Amino acid sequence: MLKLPAFPRHGYYGPGRYIPDDERIHTFHINVSDKVIIDLGQRLRDARISHEQLEDISDFSYGFNKNTLEEFLHYWRNDYSWKDEEAKINLFSHFTTQIEGLNIHYIHAKPPINKYQRIVPLLLVHSWPGNFYEFYKLIPLLTDPALQGLNTMRTAFEVIVPSIPGFGFSEASHKSGFDQIATARIFKKLMVDRLDFLRFVAHGGDWGSLVVSNIAREFPEHLYGIHLNNILSVPTIRKTLIQILGSYFPTMMFLSDAPQNYSYKEIFMEKLFESGYLHIQATKPDTIGVALNDSPIGLMAWILEKFSSLTNKEYRNLPDGGLEKKFTKDELLTIVMIYWINGNILSSQRYYKEFFSHPDRIEFSKEFIDVPVGIITFPNDFGGFQTPAEMFSSVATLKHYKVAEKGGHFAAFEEPVLLAKDIYEYVGKIVPEFDFEVLVGSM
Repeated sequence: MLKLPAFPRHGYYGPGRYIPDDERIHTFHINVSDKVIIDLGQRLRDARISHEQLEDISDFSYGFNKNTLEEFLHYWRNDYSWKDEEAKINLFSHFTTQIEGLNIHYIHAKPPINKYQRIVPLLLVHSWPGNFYEFYKLIPLLTDPALQGLNTMRTAFEVIVPSIPGFGFSEASHKSGFDQIATARIFKKLMVDRLDFLRFVAHGGDWGSLVVSNIAREFPEHLYGIHLNNILSVPTIRKTLIQILGSYFPTMMFLSDAPQNYSYKEIFMEKLFESGYLHIQATKPDTIGVALNDSPIGLMAWILEKFSSLTNKEYRNLPDGGLEKKFTKDELLTIVMIYWINGNILSSQRYYKEFFSHPDRIEFSKEFIDVPVGIITFPNDFGGFQTPAEMFSSVATLKHYKVAEKGGHFAAFEEPVLLAKDIYEYVGKIVPEFDFEVLVGSM
């Protein structure tokens, strides 16, 4: 086993010189000023769409289709109500606390008192270009499953949903070097040092999966296990061989039936085709970020184009990008609004730069994850193929693996029912004394 590089147990990302944290927890209520909303309305009225759609291109293959852009702009300007969405978000209990010099925002959602026999603490970590709002449909399924129609009265989760610093309502780092390893350390401090959970379960996807995996690498003693809907890890010789050989001899390499059409070549080409944003954000985020922080429709196009192609790669062949096949305009615009209100698309993009700039990230990512890991893989995730279990078992102690029948990259936002059921099933395996029931029925 590789020796884990030595990483600091503390950091400071606040402004200026080090100042001890204010360790108090403060209630937080989202209340965006009328001035911000009025300014946005004026920008939307003055928005300039000066290009023409190509006459022979009617889909998203060149990027955001102009006709769909105009449709979303009209809805945002005339029909969308931030105050209505703000009221819905404020139904959750929000808090802030200072960790390593940064004000960390989080939702803390608890099950009803005395309704469930066992309460399990669960950390949910979001991704990009999403934010904490990705989980708004998932949280009630976890905190009060009986109310959602689940056949259980035994177990529910106490859910913590923080905003990654530089996303949502968490303060952005004032110094370079704030990456997914530092995030893991800060979220561990949130769970253990501020909220007094000595052990907990953690779930994430995309960047969230890497943050959660890093908690497992750095602080395994505080975890029952981690659950992921995809996994970010550095390619190894073994993994690459499994991918290549599995493309030609799937029955020899893969135990399950799902990945029998697996194609390493198609996955590589798809990721190459769809990863232009990643290269920009990983190199010069402070350039593209200026434009997106200044233009609401530019910000919308940049974010929602990814909600099209990463939900299902076939959606880019549709005139509307398939955006409303799984989401509503209100849901998508609320994701965008949280970036606009806080002016933090640039700081969220720096997260890519910091990941690729870390000198020891490759060695750190190779460290085997020795806490119980659960995976649910969705067929339309990035690359368009379900990831075989063998790809995960080479990097982690895999205790649970399931192939979902539908869904893409934004699992919690798109298929919260499937994800909730799988989290319950996974936790029932890793902590058998909890005696979880197999969940059935509709939610």
